[in-house]
Amino acid sequence: MSSRVRIKDVALHLGISTSTVSRALNPKTSNMISSDVVSKVKRAADKLGYTIDFAAASLRNQRTYTVGVIIPDILNPVFPPIIKGIQEYLAKHDFVTFTLFTNNEQDQAIIEMRKLVSRRVDGVIIASAFLQDASVNLCIDNNLPLVTVNRSIKDGHLIHQVMDDENHGIQLAIGHLVDLGHTHIAHIAGPQNILQGIKRKEAFVQHCQARNIQADIIDATAFTVAAGNEAAQQFLSTQCEATAIVAGNDLIAVGAIQHLLAKNINVPKQVSVVGYNGMPFAEMLSPALTTIAMPAEQMGQQAARLLLNAIEDQGAPKQKVLLAPKLEVRDSTAAPRKQT
Repeated sequence: MSSRVRIKDVALHLGISTSTVSRALNPKTSNMISSDVVSKVKRAADKLGYTIDFAAASLRNQRTYTVGVIIPDILNPVFPPIIKGIQEYLAKHDFVTFTLFTNNEQDQAIIEMRKLVSRRVDGVIIASAFLQDASVNLCIDNNLPLVTVNRSIKDGHLIHQVMDDENHGIQLAIGHLVDLGHTHIAHIAGPQNILQGIKRKEAFVQHCQARNIQADIIDATAFTVAAGNEAAQQFLSTQCEATAIVAGNDLIAVGAIQHLLAKNINVPKQVSVVGYNGMPFAEMLSPALTTIAMPAEQMGQQAARLLLNAIEDQGAPKQKVLLAPKLEVRDSTAAPRKQT
C-alpha cells in the first residue's frame, strides 16, 4: 500500500464497494445511501487518514475547490465573524478559503482580484465593495461567480448580495434614544462612496423626520477610529447641541467617544453614543458601547451558501438576502441631562 490512503483502501477496510465509499464522502451524493453507512465510511476514512485528492478532482470537475474572500480592513473586528461564517460553511463542502485585504483602497482591490482570477478560484466573496467598484467589474468580466457581503455596489441587482437591514438598524438606534428622552440627535455618517454610509445616512434622515427629531449630520472620511475622532472634533467645534450621536459604525463611535472623553465630555451623561455593527468586545470598552449588532457570522454563512449555488448554476437569478440587526444596549447611552 502506498503512503497515500485511497478510496479503495477505505472500501477494502470496510468490505464494501469503492462506489459506495465515493458516494458517502461526496456531499452531493451522500443522500443516495443510508446515514448509517455514511457515518461508518466517514469514521473509517478519518481512522485511516484518507484525504480527498483535490488535484484529481479538479481535473475531473474543472474546479479548484478554492474561494477568494476580499475584506477592506484586516484590523476591523467586524470582519472575523463574517470570515468565520464563510470558512466554516465552505469547509463542509471541501472548499478552501483565501482571505485577502485591500486597506480600503480601490487600486489594491483590483490587484487582489487579479491574483484570485489568475489562480482560477471558483468564486469570490467581496466584503470591500465601493459604490462604483472596478474590482467587482473585473470579476463580472471574467465570469467569476460573485457575492458581496456587508457592502454592495450601486447596481446591486447585477450580483448576489448579503446585507443587514440598514434602515431597520438605524430605526432601532433612533427609537432607543427617543425612548431615553433625546430630541436632538447627530449622525456621524460613514463615507459616501460606500453603500453602507449612504444607506445609514438616508435612514437617519428618514426616521428623524418621521419622529420630528432635530437632526445634525457630520460626514466621516472613513469607517475608522481616527475618522470618528476627527468627526467628534467637528461636532464640538460647531457647538452642536445634540445630546446623542448615532455613529456610522462601531469604530467611528469609538473614535468619537475617545475625543469626547479627552475634552472632558461625559459619555453618556452629556452625550450618548450608539455604534453600528456589533463588533466583538464592544462590551469591554469603557463605557461599554451600545450598538446595532449585525448577525455577522450568519451573513458569512449566507454569502457562502449563495456563492456555492452560483458556482453550481451561474445563470440563476441574482438574489439579495437581507438580515435583521438587533439593538444591544450598554453603558454609552442614557437619558439626556435635564436643563437647569
